[in-house]
Amino acid sequence: MYRTVIILLSMLFCGNALAEEAVSILWSQLAPGGPELPVESNVNLALDGKNVIIPGFIVPLDGQGKSHSKNFLLTPQQGACFHKPPSPQNQLIHVVFDNPIAVPVAEQPIYIAGKLSIKNAQSGFAKTGYYLQGVEAIAYPVQVASSAEHQH
Repeated sequence: MYRTVIILLSMLFCGNALAEEAVSILWSQLAPGGPELPVESNVNLALDGKNVIIPGFIVPLDGQGKSHSKNFLLTPQQGACFHKPPSPQNQLIHVVFDNPIAVPVAEQPIYIAGKLSIKNAQSGFAKTGYYLQGVEAIAYPVQVASSAEHQH
């Protein structure tokens, strides 16, 4: 009985203390070296295995036109699609969620949080340099201009 209480209290009070907080990163941090370096090796080794949060745009890999996806590319620029050449692999993240998330419209960015790994792979139509096991998708804040701002 006493042992069970100690275990339950430890789980209650230590669970959050042991969880690693997500680090907010920018796309430039994924390619820390200069442009003269090959993209395959120009990756940020310090981010491997870290919990991160990064804004980006979704390109679904599990079907176009769907409102939800659990397998997609996260890109730094708006308008990435199958018809354009992809970004360099150190600027593409293959994201996989256990359950589908809502896909915003193509022009709307989203924050994705999860565990980042360095992993060169062919993901859909592009080579990726990173893999992220998604944990949370967070809507990007949108500032809507008031009608008073449009009056001159």
